[in-house]
Amino acid sequence: MTILLDRPPFARAPRSATAKGGGTGDPRAGGALILTGIVLIAANLRLGVSSTGPLLEQLRDRMHLGSGLTSLLPTLWVICFAFAGPGGSWLARRYGAGSVVAASLAVLVAGSAVRGIPDLPGLLAGSVLAGVGIALANVLLPVVVRTYFPERIGAVTGIYTTMLSLGATFAAGAAVPLSDTFGGPSIGLMFWTFPALAALGIWALSRNARRQRDIRAAHPAHGPATPHIPLLLAARSKLAWATAFAFGLQSMSGYVVMGWLPTVLHEAGMTPTAAGSVLSVTFAVSTPLSFAVPFYAARMRDQRGVALTLGLFFAAGFTGMIFAPVSLAYLWAALIGIGMAAFPLVLTMIGLRGGTPTGTAALSAFSQSAGYLIAAVGPITFGLLGHALGSWTVPLLAMVGVVLAQGAVAAYVGSPKRGTLAAELAASGYQSAEQSAEQSPNQSAHQSGNQPTPHQSSGLEPTPRSLKD
Repeated sequence: MTILLDRPPFARAPRSATAKGGGTGDPRAGGALILTGIVLIAANLRLGVSSTGPLLEQLRDRMHLGSGLTSLLPTLWVICFAFAGPGGSWLARRYGAGSVVAASLAVLVAGSAVRGIPDLPGLLAGSVLAGVGIALANVLLPVVVRTYFPERIGAVTGIYTTMLSLGATFAAGAAVPLSDTFGGPSIGLMFWTFPALAALGIWALSRNARRQRDIRAAHPAHGPATPHIPLLLAARSKLAWATAFAFGLQSMSGYVVMGWLPTVLHEAGMTPTAAGSVLSVTFAVSTPLSFAVPFYAARMRDQRGVALTLGLFFAAGFTGMIFAPVSLAYLWAALIGIGMAAFPLVLTMIGLRGGTPTGTAALSAFSQSAGYLIAAVGPITFGLLGHALGSWTVPLLAMVGVVLAQGAVAAYVGSPKRGTLAAELAASGYQSAEQSAEQSPNQSAHQSGNQPTPHQSSGLEPTPRSLKD
């Protein structure tokens, strides 16, 4: 039996149809508490990531890191997202998405605290733990939104992507001042334990409200369960691979910006604090676009124009960083911030190109797992190239090519000719499992009125030999 992501194993039917509100408490108050939890979770998903880049120079100097380890630090996040993210789907089917998100927040709290240990093993172990926690929440937050706010997916998605940008903006600007205040980059990184604890607390408080909504979602009136689509099946789809490359290339460029832009600016002559403020400008510009882009893109039949335009803005920002990295830094940061709106655009297209809830879940899981593997190449290669050549010109030129390719691939996915993953799999015959679930009541009625013999053609599956005997 397949367990839905949004139907955890403890779910059961309501005791009676007359139960007030389907459970205890005010449903609206419960919804507000769940939404508050989603907002705080989203805000935490970029704090540790975007605070690493501005502190990279301090970490290198304090811990005497070579160029290889320095380049690894921004890449660790992407590697964790690639390998830990797919496990979120399996865990959610077994324990429920809401419960796994709570566990992911606990792991994030632990990882953020361990990052405060002022040595290399603590930094690496804490980053891996925090990365695993973020990876699980990254994959499951869209599932949580669909489960608890099925009628407001677009609005709630816009809210949580906006909070992602706001969290990144705050962390990028506050990283260096926090490090200076607390006497070192390790304690500055550990500071993000407290927002994660707050998110975990609110999410724990929403447990009863989530359980009541899980119970209502599991009622038979909501329809039969939909089969899970394995990642290996999604891997046969051209659309899934195109979406994975679109997601991977935009993630590559985003994590290069978060991990290396402050270093590029600092080595060009900026102070660490000023370089961090430039990074925060990129997130500040992308914050309103994180809400606007999904809102309008979802209403468009064709997203190709938006995808290509964002790629061009991104390329212009990286090009400017080559020729005038300090004097016009804030202008280039603004252009890069516009280009980084490719992230919510790709998330929106995943929802549009999924076709069904199951198709969307499969497309999201595959594009994120494969996409982050693609993205992992970027930050470490960028850093190694820059240090080996003693210049950031070649790495920045490479990123110009990456974001132009990103725009082209995203435009391919955004074409209405691509259809949906669900339709593509249905054409290959996979939907027969869903159709059999829908047809079984009709078949049962037909059998009760006129049961076919094994030799009659009834449209049913062939009877197994053991039953015939």
